[in-house]
Amino acid sequence: SCCTGELTGKGGQVINSNVPATKTVSQNQPYAFCFLTYSSSPMSGFNRCVPSTGSGSVSSTSSSNLTASSESPSYIVAAINTPSQTFAYLSDQVQEQKWIIVAAGGIALVIAFVYAFFLKIFGAPISYIILLATWLLLAAAVLVLAIKAHFINANTIPGSAALASSVSLGPAQANQGMTIAAAAVAGVALVAYTLILLVMLPRISTAIKVIGIATECLAEVPSMLLLPVFQWAATVALFVWWIFVFLYLASSGTWEASQHQFVWNTTLQRMIIYHFFGLLWGRTFILACGNLIIAGATAEWFLAFDKRTLVLPLLSSTKRTMIYHGGTAAFGSLIIAIVQFIRWVFRYYVYKLKKMNPNNPLVKIFACCGECCLSCLERFLNFLNKNAYIQTAIRGTNFLVSAKAAFMLILRNCLRIGTLNVMTTIFIAIGRLFIAIASTFLCALIMVGGNFNDVTSAPVFPTAIVGLISFSVASAFMDVWDMCIDTIFQCYCMDIELDTGKTPGSMKQVIADHPPSEDDVKTLSNQI
Repeated sequence: SCCTGELTGKGGQVINSNVPATKTVSQNQPYAFCFLTYSSSPMSGFNRCVPSTGSGSVSSTSSSNLTASSESPSYIVAAINTPSQTFAYLSDQVQEQKWIIVAAGGIALVIAFVYAFFLKIFGAPISYIILLATWLLLAAAVLVLAIKAHFINANTIPGSAALASSVSLGPAQANQGMTIAAAAVAGVALVAYTLILLVMLPRISTAIKVIGIATECLAEVPSMLLLPVFQWAATVALFVWWIFVFLYLASSGTWEASQHQFVWNTTLQRMIIYHFFGLLWGRTFILACGNLIIAGATAEWFLAFDKRTLVLPLLSSTKRTMIYHGGTAAFGSLIIAIVQFIRWVFRYYVYKLKKMNPNNPLVKIFACCGECCLSCLERFLNFLNKNAYIQTAIRGTNFLVSAKAAFMLILRNCLRIGTLNVMTTIFIAIGRLFIAIASTFLCALIMVGGNFNDVTSAPVFPTAIVGLISFSVASAFMDVWDMCIDTIFQCYCMDIELDTGKTPGSMKQVIADHPPSEDDVKTLSNQI
């Protein structure tokens, strides 16, 4: 029954209608007591009570008890009203800052383009600074650990004694063997990083050049940034459809009243498993189509001699993908869906094993190793699929031929692609954080009227919404930018290997913008 605020016996008779709200009743007694009442009504079929419509105050009995008792703090009443008041307060904040929240996506997009063009201009020096700073930090760590391990005398190197004394390793410093091992590992890492750095330095300029061309591509074909919106919409529609179908399947079983749950037979269980696999496949298929569309539009832009003649390359790429490359997307996404399904099956059996042996260390080791191997396999296949889609978009071949061509192209240019991946990973990680933080800060500054001193007093809830929107826009921009970079890199490598003499996209456009005059053409024809 719903809460009445009265102490009642087994038969429902009122024992005491003026029991103080702070009075407690032992669990061994056959009585029940509602600590604080709120006008409510029973919800049919759920064995629960819900607040009555329009009720906003505590019942009179409860209120009098609270007032009469000195042990009843006033914040209890406030706690009852807090959810509705908090929701109303947050709604008012959102309503007040709604236009800033709406503009947050555009602000984040503008900052993303500014960040990309900044990298295009200053990418090379920033890259060298980051790599050099990393080397210096690693060298300093090796020096400190070597001094702590007594490999090096602190007095032989000027300034090293002060550096070593300013760093404390805590309890680990007392273990000399651990300190020696850490120094050895850090030394090996420094040597390996130095060798990698020497290999990467000549190729950094190529990576920066590719990143700059990708920025130009996004600037001239900004419609590619709309593709993630359609992907999100398709993914949401897929999940909504999947949930509805799953509810129908789940309710098709036999209801067991004693267990309060549906019991599924073998056929229904197989249908639910098949339905779950369809969710995995559908989601990966949407992502695969997006990669093919972006790769096709980027390749069309890069290979065009005169980019002024391009008409909606994203639309033409979408048509090609839907008409010619749907099977490639379906086959590639099927491979990823199978691996993901195996991971989920593995997790299910690991859950069963842990439930049977919760403290067995072998089960934990098996779960960790299996999850790590399957995760690495999925990442490798995602990487290979992504490059295969690029080859399909460029050459129009099927998935297997494209995967083989992409794999061989990566092997032949492993150092270049390694340098490019390192640079893009660093810039994308920094870009996501920079765009989200800068956009959120600007929106918060607008909320407080442009006063820098009052930025910290900006409303928290609208600022949090702005931060979420900004981070989502930054992630979408960086994903599209990353796909553009990989596509242009493959075009660049194929151009060099095939010796076609094609110049980078920016140089092509310079030639197209300044064609030779008729007199020059006649003179050249006469010479030939």
